[in-house]
Amino acid sequence: MTARNVDTSVVATIAAALAVVLSATAFSGVLADARWVLPAACTVGIIAGVGVLGRSQRWWPVATALAQLAALMMVLATQFSGKAVLGFLPGPAAFGELADQLGLALDLVREGVPPVPAEPQLQCLVCLGLGVVAVFVDVIAVAGGAPAVAGLVLLCVFAIPASLADNMLPWWSFAAGALGFALLLASGGPQRRWQRRERGDTVAGTLFGRTTTAVAGVAAVIALLTGSVFTGVGTEGRLPGAGTAGFGGTGGGIGLQPFTSLRGQLDRSRTVDLFRVRGLTQETYLRALTLRKFNPQKGWELDGLTQGVDAQQELPLPDGTEYAVGTPMKVDIEPLGYRDPWLPVFGTPTVVGGMGPDWRYDPAAGIVFTQTRQQSRPYSEQLFVPSPTPEQLREAGGPVRIDPAYLDTSGIPPQVADLAKRLTAGAPTDFDKAAALNHYFTDPANGFDYELETAPPTGGDGLSDFLFRGKRGYCEQFASSMAVLLRASGIPSRVAVGFTSGYRDGDSRVITTDDAHAWVEAYFPGWGWTTFDPTPLDDGRTALPEYLHQERQPQALPPPPGQNTPAPPPPSGQVPQPGQPETGDQHIADQPQERETAPAVWPLVLLLVVVLALLAATPAGVREARRRLRLRAVDAGAPDSAELAWRELLDEFWDRGSKPEDTDTARRVAAGLVEQHALDAEGSRAVRELVTSVEKQWYGPGDGVPDDSVRTSLREAVDSLHRSEPLSWQARLLPRSVLGLLGRG
Repeated sequence: MTARNVDTSVVATIAAALAVVLSATAFSGVLADARWVLPAACTVGIIAGVGVLGRSQRWWPVATALAQLAALMMVLATQFSGKAVLGFLPGPAAFGELADQLGLALDLVREGVPPVPAEPQLQCLVCLGLGVVAVFVDVIAVAGGAPAVAGLVLLCVFAIPASLADNMLPWWSFAAGALGFALLLASGGPQRRWQRRERGDTVAGTLFGRTTTAVAGVAAVIALLTGSVFTGVGTEGRLPGAGTAGFGGTGGGIGLQPFTSLRGQLDRSRTVDLFRVRGLTQETYLRALTLRKFNPQKGWELDGLTQGVDAQQELPLPDGTEYAVGTPMKVDIEPLGYRDPWLPVFGTPTVVGGMGPDWRYDPAAGIVFTQTRQQSRPYSEQLFVPSPTPEQLREAGGPVRIDPAYLDTSGIPPQVADLAKRLTAGAPTDFDKAAALNHYFTDPANGFDYELETAPPTGGDGLSDFLFRGKRGYCEQFASSMAVLLRASGIPSRVAVGFTSGYRDGDSRVITTDDAHAWVEAYFPGWGWTTFDPTPLDDGRTALPEYLHQERQPQALPPPPGQNTPAPPPPSGQVPQPGQPETGDQHIADQPQERETAPAVWPLVLLLVVVLALLAATPAGVREARRRLRLRAVDAGAPDSAELAWRELLDEFWDRGSKPEDTDTARRVAAGLVEQHALDAEGSRAVRELVTSVEKQWYGPGDGVPDDSVRTSLREAVDSLHRSEPLSWQARLLPRSVLGLLGRG
């Protein structure tokens, strides 16, 4: 029985689609379930079908690619939008809904801890990405006949999940990707020299023969090695500015940029459980990191963090602390949705264990941290919660045994320093000053309000705006401002970032993203760092220490007349202006999202513009890649260098509109092209010499000695052609030698 002929362009299209789908298995390392597989496979399959249709109808290649992009938009609208016209046509409402879905997906990518559930938003993002990849692979590998180049696009499919996953991606995903790439190589390209239709057994033998098997095996090994490297590279688990001497800081406004350094987990649109704590007998704050440097332009920054000591050993008392007096506890902490280089601890830790190797403790900053990438593990902490009395803090004196940087007042505006002086004028001791400043913010009579957004700026610095005019904000503004006022009063201070103690759940407590918080720590000689919290929360989550509960707060002095008039409330829907802190404490997660009122269509439009621009540049890119491969082989003296040089010269003529008949001899072709394009004497001679070399390769005895004249002849012939007939920009952007191959595909 005679084997049936098959359309080789269809075979190449199917191979390209399979390569994309098999490479997409890498997402199984970051998505917790398989709900994304069917939508993604359908998306890639429909794009492949449109490619087959366009080539069967002899569409212009760019028209085929545009049709594939249009099909991608319709697939996304059908699967992920309820506002598509007729159920599948993407109109403005559908584009807006898709933009919302993609915005939520990007939030999940930034904030989630892999593997994450394959929510519809993530499915939409994966389908969009794989759809764009499928279009590019189809254009490059099938229409352009350059499957090896398409492998670079497929590699990007692996790079994205590999950069997000904590562990190596599943080994079988690398094997699947390698198999898909091998099939793609075997299905097309100039080396196949297939006609439009070939015998089915010939195609099958090529696709699944020994060569393909060998290529797949080698590619699988390389992919596994590359994958292990990819998943070992990244920034998660590494401190900003990590080095042997210390760490640089981050900041923004008067707020606390390190909120967002906690891997973005605090800036969420939904509540997520972060820790389950057992053994906590007294409500207190869970500290992740502390900030000691005040930058008037950027806010509070991490600064001066040292290498510290091994956190697995018994921990020393914090710098400047002499009295280990307080409530002892042993707590077990189980991270649920938290992963970060900062290990939060309660109170003053004495022993921390179970979290794995390579954790350090800095006694000066009171921070447990790591510089290595590792999983979050349950850990235990032995600690005490300091409990000095107001009288003991009033009597605290002696040398200040901490870094002088905690007293740095540079950059504090004069009006802020004057406010601190007046608020503490009647306070005889540092404790009374600190208590007066704390009470200044929490006393309703002083006009400060805890809200989910700050007042709009009035032209001054952010600190003065908050203290004298706006007087409303969330915990970052309150903690930042009180720490500055403490330093202006001569009291060492720092800002602490972490969590309140959460809610009770049976015999344990659960800490969520809603519990993220910032507070102030002031230094008292002998007693060390003590907690103050100026944020006027009314939900019962503030864990004020006993020395503030016991002490009757002195009455704060109001600011001078003219500086305490609250700014008028912003219009409905007002969002914080540029320059105001917008970081991720627990409260900002509840702020209304702008995309809920004004769907952002422009990201999709921008994406389409970029994709169209890349598609428009694809023919020129394919032409340049083919030219470079040929010239590299000619320069290296490859055995078939004469034929490669001849084909390159023919493509140069083809780009200028001359496509010789395949049945003509090389001499006849050369004579006609030289005359038609009016090559000068040097160019004519170079073309004749190149014809002699290629005829020698085709019909000669084949001594295997490379012809060194080929390189010179090709260069002189091309230079002459450029002199006689320079290429227009249209011909450079859309080279006929590539478009002709696409039309035949």
